[in-house]
Amino acid sequence: MNESHRIIEVKTIGDKNLFLKFSDGISGTFNFEDFFSYKGILAPLQDQEFFKKVTIIDGTISWPDECDFNPDVLYSIITSEKIYVDGELVFDPLLKKNAWLSKT
Repeated sequence: MNESHRIIEVKTIGDKNLFLKFSDGISGTFNFEDFFSYKGILAPLQDQEFFKKVTIIDGTISWPDECDFNPDVLYSIITSEKIYVDGELVFDPLLKKNAWLSKT
């Protein structure tokens, strides 16, 4: 994890919107449903009351069932910056739910 991408503040705003503030001062809001589906471990997040239980643990957002997210991905969503690994584009936040890219 990039240390500047540590989340220091999270708030739920309305229905499924999260406000995030990072340790470098960058902040913004995104709609969770634009990027993630309620499948598998994410299924409980469909319930708005459970969704509101979001907290910060070790610099990223987390829910009581220990569901957490890579803060670098969340930073990418907030800033619209693409993520590259070894020169290959692997995450493009402008594609929303289709943001994860692969060579297959």
